[in-house]
Amino acid sequence: MDKNWYIVQTYSSYENKAKKSLEERIEREGFEDYFDEVFIPTEQVTEIRNGKKIQVTRKVFNGYVFVRMALNDQTWHLVNDTPKVVGFLGNRRDPPPVPEEQVRRITEKIEEGSAAATTTYNFQQGARVRVIDGNFLDFTGTIEEVNEEKEKLRVLVEIFGRPTPVELDFLRSEERRVGKECRSRWS
Repeated sequence: MDKNWYIVQTYSSYENKAKKSLEERIEREGFEDYFDEVFIPTEQVTEIRNGKKIQVTRKVFNGYVFVRMALNDQTWHLVNDTPKVVGFLGNRRDPPPVPEEQVRRITEKIEEGSAAATTTYNFQQGARVRVIDGNFLDFTGTIEEVNEEKEKLRVLVEIFGRPTPVELDFLRSEERRVGKECRSRWS
């Protein structure tokens, strides 16, 4: 039995439920020999929440699940009729398989990324933020520049009726910090 990788589209944010439903259907219908793996590519990233770094698992391809299977009419219908599944990516009736090497590269890239987890921030130029600590407590301003390397923001804060550039740290420092509250409230 020749098995290949296929990409299955799911409802957005329902990848885990679609995977679970598909695995349950495979077992219930007795199709274990036709399927090898149902795989959701994820990676570990560090995010800043409330001024603290935390590790979270993030989906690499939102709305998609990789399935290694032997494609025939029965398995095609089993996958397509699974709750939370939209269908196969590509030609809906005769989907193209994903080359094994591409799947291997994706998994290797994810594993490398997990070893060197990156910190993600939601700060964007032009967004409004509120300073929640330090000398400029409760001042609001517009982000003029984001320096992710140094984890600093240049924010134009209105002081005495004039826009004044102020440099703020992403994380808590002795003088000032900008927290998640700023991003969710003003972004």
